Amino acid sequence: MSFFGGDSSNSVNKRKYEHLTLSIKQTVLERAHYRCQKCSAKFRSDIHPHFEHINGSLKDNRPANLRALCQQCFKSVEEKENRKGMFGKMRNSLEAIFGK
Repeated sequence: MSFFGGDSSNSVNKRKYEHLTLSIKQTVLERAHYRCQKCSAKFRSDIHPHFEHINGSLKDNRPANLRALCQQCFKSVEEKENRKGMFGKMRNSLEAIFGK
């Protein structure tokens, strides 16, 4: 089974999901009934959707890997993403020593 869900007999066109297109966003929003998938806030002109990659890979833009979130709920995702990896750990250590 490959990263995008296909295997040797059932290939998936990876290029189709290379970019987060308007049609992919629309599919995710329709599936979420135009609501935040964490707090259920309804998206409107002043509440815009943000899209979380569930598996953490920004290259995997399949609708099944995306979640529509409001700005408030997306903040926690952004904070978690910013703290990942070696540089995130170093940044956290420096913040603990010197403050923000």
